[in-house]
Amino acid sequence: MNQPKLYLCYSINDFYAREAGISMLSFLENNPGYEPEEVFFIDYGISLQNRERLNEIAARYSRRTTYLDGRPMTTAVKREFPHLKSWRGTMAPNAKCFVDQIFPDYVERLLFLDADTVVTGSVMELQRMDMSGAALGVVPANTTLKRIVFNSGVLLFDLSAWRREGCHEMIISTLQKKIYLELPDQDLLNHAIPQRLLKPLSPKYNYYMHFFHPRQERTRMHIGNFYTEEEIEEAIHHPAIIHYLAGWIMARPWHAGCRSSRADDYLHYKALSPWKDMPLLAPYGGITPPFGVRQHIEYWSLKLYSRCPSYQLVKTTDLCTKAVIYIMDKIRGNKVTP
Repeated sequence: MNQPKLYLCYSINDFYAREAGISMLSFLENNPGYEPEEVFFIDYGISLQNRERLNEIAARYSRRTTYLDGRPMTTAVKREFPHLKSWRGTMAPNAKCFVDQIFPDYVERLLFLDADTVVTGSVMELQRMDMSGAALGVVPANTTLKRIVFNSGVLLFDLSAWRREGCHEMIISTLQKKIYLELPDQDLLNHAIPQRLLKPLSPKYNYYMHFFHPRQERTRMHIGNFYTEEEIEEAIHHPAIIHYLAGWIMARPWHAGCRSSRADDYLHYKALSPWKDMPLLAPYGGITPPFGVRQHIEYWSLKLYSRCPSYQLVKTTDLCTKAVIYIMDKIRGNKVTP
C-alpha cells in the first residue's frame, strides 16, 4: 500500500506572511525529500507583494504555492456560532478546525504549522508514521491532567481518519454546546477530538520551551511524564520544529530583545529569505505592554522563568500567581478554560 504524501500548510493573513514564508523556507531547506509539488496557504488576505515573495521561495525549491480561501467556511461557521471568536483580528487560525471542508480530496496527510515556527530538521518520519487509526497527531503539553492536552501550533492530520470518524461533526457538536473558548482553535480542538483519535508526537516536533532558563526547561518538560529523557534531550538539542510562543516572555525573535535560546535559528533563515533586509520589530512588551493588575502579574511571573536558576522558587511563585489570577477571575465572574 502506498503511503500518502505529506502536505505542508499555513493559514495566515498578511501580517504573518513574513513569518510563514521564513518557516516554509526552513522546511524546504531541511526536507529535500518533501514529495508534493505544492505548499498550501489558506489565504486570509495575503497581499500581492507577499504572495510574490512566497511564490519566489517555493520556486527556489522547485515547488509552487497553492492558495485556498478559507473565509467562506469560517464566515459561515461564525454566522452560526458567533461565540467562536477570532484571534488577533483574524479567523485564520480557526481554519485548522475545518480542514476537511477546505482541502481537496487528494490531500490525506497534512502537516499544519502556525506561522511562528521554524523547521530545523527532517519531518519525513511523519509521512511514514503509523497513525494507528488516529485522526490527529499532536505534541502533548506539559500538564498534570490525566489526558492529552495539546498546543495547536503543530498538527498532523490524517484526513481519511478525520472524515471516517466524523471529526467535523464533533467540532460542530462542540460549538453547539457554547463552551467558552479562550484560544478559539486550540480549545475547540482539545474539547472536540476524543483521546482515542489523538496520536502523541515527540516534543521535538513542537519545541517551545526554549525561552526558559535551562533548569526550568528540563524540569517543566518532565511534568506529566509524557516524554522520555531521551525525547527531552533530543527536543532541546536537535528540535525538528521550533515554535516561538509567548510574546511577553520575549520569545519571538522577529522582535528586538528576544530572550529565546533559539533566536539565531530564526535569524539564520530570515537572512536567506526575501525579507532579509527588513528590520526587526520593536520589543514585544513595548508594542503590547501588560495592561491591568492581572497582566502585570503574569508578565512578572513569566520573566522569572528565563532568569531564575532556582526551579523551586519559580514554581512557588508560579503557584501563587495562578492562585491570585484564579481568585481575580472568580471575583470578576470570568470563565476559565480547563
